[in-house]
Amino acid sequence: MFILTVISEALLYISFALLIADYLFSFISHDKKPVIHVPKKIRLLAAGGIALFSFMPILDLLLYLYEDYGIGQALSSVLVTFKVGQAWSFTVLMSIMLSLYILFVDDGQEKRYPFIGVVLLLFLILGLGWASHSSSLHPVKGFITHTIHFTAVVTWVGVLFVISWFSKNAANWTQFLKWFHPLAIICFTVVGITGLLLMQFVIPLQDYPDTWMVSYGQSLLIKHLLIVPLLGYAFLNGVIMKKKLKENKAFDPRPWTKVESVMVLLIFAATGAMSHSSPPNNLASLIRLEGVSPLFTLFTNGLVPPGASIELVPNVNALLLGALAVVFMVVMIAAFMKKMAPLFSFLMSILFIISGYLAFLQSVQMM
Repeated sequence: MFILTVISEALLYISFALLIADYLFSFISHDKKPVIHVPKKIRLLAAGGIALFSFMPILDLLLYLYEDYGIGQALSSVLVTFKVGQAWSFTVLMSIMLSLYILFVDDGQEKRYPFIGVVLLLFLILGLGWASHSSSLHPVKGFITHTIHFTAVVTWVGVLFVISWFSKNAANWTQFLKWFHPLAIICFTVVGITGLLLMQFVIPLQDYPDTWMVSYGQSLLIKHLLIVPLLGYAFLNGVIMKKKLKENKAFDPRPWTKVESVMVLLIFAATGAMSHSSPPNNLASLIRLEGVSPLFTLFTNGLVPPGASIELVPNVNALLLGALAVVFMVVMIAAFMKKMAPLFSFLMSILFIISGYLAFLQSVQMM
């Protein structure tokens, strides 16, 4: 069930991202982008995937309720009385409308068609925000913050994903970067601010290390570590790539943007792991009910006294692992400069994440 949740969450983000980017590219003139073609079958799969991959919270509730009420009554109860069920019903309806629109109306010829597609997607994003955990904690503030956060994520990632996997060539790449690089900076800034706000809905920032004792906090730590090499690749593909293309106009940047897009997929997977875990609104109670994270136990002594908190105290092992993480990050960037294989650079980024993760856990001291 955990693996299914992680995969479905990542695919849900990608479904939104692919569709919104496909429509966004429709507004961009041909001299400011490479030749791009997203097949109608892929767009239909993405539209249907939004309904399918957003079903996981419903499935969790059904598995919890069906033994007591039966599958029929449990499904009826979830869809009618639970906000997440009502939101999913709305999502299914809008996904069907979007699918029919793509199938029968949107032929990519009329300029007004992308506007209609974007409006349908915005309604779907609103439905997702309505069903979000932050919205259940803070109905207005949580809903608005989650909606803005999600919209910025899928816009930025969608353009990156489509340009990486659906561009037919690398023509006009410099012109593409002139508008995408500022867009990516704006989106990432919005994502960072709203992400901190969403995080504070669940835990105070000063208690962040304490959450590492539970699965939610472990996933959050891994997600934050994944963001570091993502920023490295964004710098390479945004700033350094312009200079590289000036020196060598035949250089193909797509293998490197594909690496960046894979890093984003890993972040989406970590987000999926978080959605499968209980948020630490009351950490002590959560530890009593579910116990300490197996990962935390594996890399620490695993002994958590009642009411314990975590203090980060650097030691020799932690400093060595931290230094090793920095080396891997430097090699990751140097691989681009020295024209090495993107796969090698990606492996260095994974080793950075592992080393950084171990460095933090080796610094843990229970208080």
